[in-house]
Amino acid sequence: MKKIVCNHSLLVLLITLILLVALPSCSLPFFNGGETDEAVDDGGGSGAIAGRVWHDLCASPPEGTQLDTAPEGCVSGPDGMNWVANGKLDAAEIGLHGVEVRLGDGACPSSGRDTTITGADGLFLFGGLDAGDYCVSIDPASEVNASVLAPGTWTYPVSGSEPGLIGKTVTLGVDEVRSDIYFAWDYLLLPPFALIPTNTPVVESTASATATLEPSATPAATSTQTPTASPTLGTSDPRASLGDPTWQDDFADASDWAEYEDDHTRFEIVENKLAMTAFNADFYNGWLLSWRKDINFYIETTGTVETCSGRDSYGLMFRAPASDKGYLGYLFGISCDGRYSLRSWDGDVMTHILDWTPSTQLAAGSEQTHRIGVLAQGNELKLYAQGELLTTLTDTTHGEGLFGLFISAAQTPNFTTNVEEFLYWDLE
Repeated sequence: MKKIVCNHSLLVLLITLILLVALPSCSLPFFNGGETDEAVDDGGGSGAIAGRVWHDLCASPPEGTQLDTAPEGCVSGPDGMNWVANGKLDAAEIGLHGVEVRLGDGACPSSGRDTTITGADGLFLFGGLDAGDYCVSIDPASEVNASVLAPGTWTYPVSGSEPGLIGKTVTLGVDEVRSDIYFAWDYLLLPPFALIPTNTPVVESTASATATLEPSATPAATSTQTPTASPTLGTSDPRASLGDPTWQDDFADASDWAEYEDDHTRFEIVENKLAMTAFNADFYNGWLLSWRKDINFYIETTGTVETCSGRDSYGLMFRAPASDKGYLGYLFGISCDGRYSLRSWDGDVMTHILDWTPSTQLAAGSEQTHRIGVLAQGNELKLYAQGELLTTLTDTTHGEGLFGLFISAAQTPNFTTNVEEFLYWDLE
């Protein structure tokens, strides 16, 4: 749960902080590709409620099929006879577009205050809210949702499954923004059981990117010191000139991240840190994305690796749009052996834009703390470590999208990185 204090007369500032996208007026359509004109009701307050509706994947076998283990993403249903989705936001799962979400005054059940339609990533927003109780609800049988959701069942926030109307009571404080309102929907017939593949490690392509240029600069590094909790900022450090971040997270709770675990990776909030673990030394890249999206920004994270070796790596994923192949995007990674790279994931192949490159700004070995950042503006991508510029690249592959973190183990099973903070500046 985060609080953002805004000028009460400027709803546009509130929405900028929530969506992290500069929007032009106080009659604000939600970011859904321009297909919907659902306006945000400026009720005079500066509170907001945001969240996501996502497709909870479970390929249920035909009734009567005997299985030794649960299908991927599935758990036993309430009747003990059938399989339902697990109610967790797993790596391949994406948001549901076009779902009608309702807002009502007071505790659930309640509606009638406002409605909105989820965007391409399943995201929704209600702004201009005063302190108080509100009911966020979704009716699968409504005129809008009947063709979008049926047939299926809810798997989150309920325990088990629930096919009908679902609601969540949200209590807002003064000027409070709640961004952790999630709903998971399991389609009964999707994906088909016979067609669901098992997860396989990402095989990295050695092909060069066709729509990119070579790095324009690789400055010599001048320091091998790892950052402290309060780093001294040099003149080239973006933090020295950008002022206060638009948003920052010290992982006091999971309101901006959907914790999950699968056969490859685990992401969980532990003692004010995001603990990321890659279970298998198979080069598999697993990522966790916040609900925010942008195209021009500076993002930065500080994390400490535990026992590691070689090409064990973690880093920032950014400009990650949803697609029918899951989330795509850029991955800026640093490795245990003191290298960094920039790659592009298209849903099938991981392409190196900049192959793994050594830098004295990256201290090699276990138990090292690194502060890394990406400044993305237009087609120019600048990569930073410890506040120093590593290189500048030009690439046009990905535009606006979500951002977050990823982890990959190459040599060390159960490779873990503990992330202490995540900061974001909107450069619009």
